[in-house]
Amino acid sequence: MSTKSVVIYDRLSRLFAEEAPDHRIAACKAYAAQRGWKVVHVATDTNVSGASKLEDRPGMREVLAWLPRVDYVLAAKLDRYARSVLEFSRLLDAAKATASVVVTADGMVNPENGSFLANLLASFAEYERDMIKARITASKEHFRSRGNHLGGLAPYGYVSTGPVNDKRWAIDETAAAIIRECADRIIHHGASVAGLAQELTARGIPSPADHARQRDGRKVRGTKWHTTTLRDALYTPALRGWLVQAKPGCKRGALTHQAVLDAEGLPVSPGPAILDAQTWTSVRAVLDSKAKGRGVDRPSRGKALLLHIARCAECSGPMYKQRRSVNGKDYSTYVCPKGVGKAGIHRPNVVLASSVDELVTRRYLTVFGASYLKRWSEPDGSAVLQLSEVRGQIDRLAGSLAQLDPSGRAGQLVIQQITALEQREIELRKEADHAEGRWVDAGGPVSVEWERRDDEGRRALLADMGTVAEIRPATPGAPKRFDASRVTVRFDGPEWVRENDPATAELMAIELDEMEP
Repeated sequence: MSTKSVVIYDRLSRLFAEEAPDHRIAACKAYAAQRGWKVVHVATDTNVSGASKLEDRPGMREVLAWLPRVDYVLAAKLDRYARSVLEFSRLLDAAKATASVVVTADGMVNPENGSFLANLLASFAEYERDMIKARITASKEHFRSRGNHLGGLAPYGYVSTGPVNDKRWAIDETAAAIIRECADRIIHHGASVAGLAQELTARGIPSPADHARQRDGRKVRGTKWHTTTLRDALYTPALRGWLVQAKPGCKRGALTHQAVLDAEGLPVSPGPAILDAQTWTSVRAVLDSKAKGRGVDRPSRGKALLLHIARCAECSGPMYKQRRSVNGKDYSTYVCPKGVGKAGIHRPNVVLASSVDELVTRRYLTVFGASYLKRWSEPDGSAVLQLSEVRGQIDRLAGSLAQLDPSGRAGQLVIQQITALEQREIELRKEADHAEGRWVDAGGPVSVEWERRDDEGRRALLADMGTVAEIRPATPGAPKRFDASRVTVRFDGPEWVRENDPATAELMAIELDEMEP
């Protein structure tokens, strides 16, 4: 009588990753030895769900390859094979087709009790899997409602702290400083996300992924900052200290994140805010305003100071900068493409770029240099949410004050905090009362801000003030030197002027004209 052969299979679920498979394999080997079976192979799957398909498991693929050459397939228990009736039935069908038998070392499934009991037990295994899934889901909902970090890396700017079942967010000051710097430069200094991403890489600031590795003592990979990386870090509601989840029907990502709300409709917070409501709302508004055609390739906006501001007087089309340098000197020009070559529809229109830049800058600062910057503030309910936060902080501090000596140092500090929060509450009440957007101060004089910015930021200032530089072609036979009379600089006025009623706008336009030299 020939010796029966058997292949042993064991699967280790993610849910029980701390459990070693050795004792189960030993039990299978003992079971086979008692029956005189020869173990020809041991196949294992680690961190593989019992609901996954047979062909998606490396170890199970080894078992399937052995089926035609063995008499039995052996596992410690039925749930090691699968937690799905469908997948276990597929395994039984494959074994039947190769004249092999599926058994378990605990004796629940053996050659005598047939497939009926096997399917019955598999149904119970699937039921148990559903119960485990339900318990995990309920547990996550419980911890989420408490404002606990649910695992994985905390958002950029934070670090997770605390025991396993009570993890919270603490501010990672190194990363939070980068967030605050970038937000300020985008809102108040006209910086672009693309330019900031390049600068952060040039400065050697670790990307979010590398920062986490460096903080945890792991080897960094030298990844760069990308536009989308920085945009996502600035856009997410997590910067308000809120737990986030994807909007229903959307893939998870910073652009689809929304705050997790509690039973009262308030954001669930596992940690403090990095940006206050006004700053966060403002930076999102700027990012949204520059997000035309998100997700598609867009032509580069270039770095010329007067891009989309220099216009051709012949065709009213935009003029583009052609860069040219001779012996270290800049001879770049603004050129109208509709006046070039045989296909041109009007006279050539070319002008020295540096001279036009200087002329427009001088006239712009003469008119607007003493003005103060403004930005559009769009109400989005964040003031109401922040108002509830401030009220909660006041109540908590008031409770703490009851335990302290008001004349003591700690008591005085709490009183100062309460006073500051009460002032903030008054400001937020006013903010919440505004049902419509409005223009608010955004910094100091334009002339000061101009000096702070690069060409990209200055171009944004020019555009905000409705600047148009209309350039006429040179007169035939005229000297080649720059002729300022070819350039007409017009200011339609800042947007908060252009949106006034026509009568007011006309009066302001007259005033601007009178201010021009």
